[in-house]
Amino acid sequence: MRIIKSLFATALMAVGALTASAQECEGECQTLGYRPYPYGFIQLQGGLGTTLTDVSLTKLLSPTASIGAGAWFNSAVGARLHVNAWESKGGIPTAGDPMKYKYNYVNTNADVLFNLMNIFSKTKYHKFNVIFVGGVGLNYAWDNSEFLSMRLPATMTTNAWGEGTERKQLLSHNLRAGLLFDLNLAKHWALGLEVDANSLSDRFNSKYHNSDDWMITAQLGLTYKFGHKEPHAKKAPEPVKPVVPAQPVVVRQPEQVRQPEPVRQPEPVAKPEPVKVVEEPLRVVLHYAIREANVDPESLVTKAADWAKKYPAKKLNVSGYADKQTGNAKLNQMYSEQRVNKVVDMLKKKGVPQSQISSKAYGDTVQPFTTNDENRCVIIEGK
Repeated sequence: MRIIKSLFATALMAVGALTASAQECEGECQTLGYRPYPYGFIQLQGGLGTTLTDVSLTKLLSPTASIGAGAWFNSAVGARLHVNAWESKGGIPTAGDPMKYKYNYVNTNADVLFNLMNIFSKTKYHKFNVIFVGGVGLNYAWDNSEFLSMRLPATMTTNAWGEGTERKQLLSHNLRAGLLFDLNLAKHWALGLEVDANSLSDRFNSKYHNSDDWMITAQLGLTYKFGHKEPHAKKAPEPVKPVVPAQPVVVRQPEQVRQPEPVRQPEPVAKPEPVKVVEEPLRVVLHYAIREANVDPESLVTKAADWAKKYPAKKLNVSGYADKQTGNAKLNQMYSEQRVNKVVDMLKKKGVPQSQISSKAYGDTVQPFTTNDENRCVIIEGK
């Protein structure tokens, strides 16, 4: 019942986290180049297991291995089918070293997975994750020949599996709870350490103990991930159509017949003064979505490049900013640098020499606008 209550409470937290993160993967997708969730996976694991009994746990260590397959439906909730099998040990305490015996088992489980890092964090992609594992399934054990060969008196213990025609059903329930510590190595690969506690029937270790038997497993595993989706294409804002004012209606009066004027001598023409070139001011502002560094629209950068070619003696100052109300100072500095670098690279590709460009990223230390969202920007000024 405790495991079921824990699963229910964790599920409620996961639902709450998903409701609060409507804009999941807005910035992560652009940085990674793919959507980290949802995806499918296959796991291979191997390690050690032991049973909880009246003999020291370290004396009952035995090898174990698992294979699993499942899927993450979103950043917080996943599911898998898991098969764990190999060998387990039981023991009978004695005055000296305990009497130990081996037997085999196979354990099948349907598990639910809750990513605790994503549930309790605004960021929905982490290099390292802590995942709660909970599930139910069936266990089958066999081959306790070593236990039978001991021929222990009934006063010491009873063979819970039975013999011959009295052989009892070796199928039992399995309830599981555990933690998976998962490290993302690349887009398709992850390395993990999983520690599980499995509750089985009292017959599991061949002897009765008047309570469920417990098996603890610790396994290292490699996970292959597949089925990632491409990030959603961001729609470019529609251009604003200029409003053309209505032309005033001009009512022409009928022309009157004018008398010819006397002919005047032409006045001397004054020499025209040299035309002064008036420098056009330049200030271009590029705004960005959260954690975005792509330049959109490109026409604003083209406008700045044309200005620089027209005034080769002037400089373009490129300044990058991030809003203070999201992320942290380190991330905001990184995003402002990415935005500045992409704009500078685009200016150089459009023919503006590096000597005519100066750039600086301010992160969230400077907020050029009073509205928070406007501060995710790059400002290009011609001076």
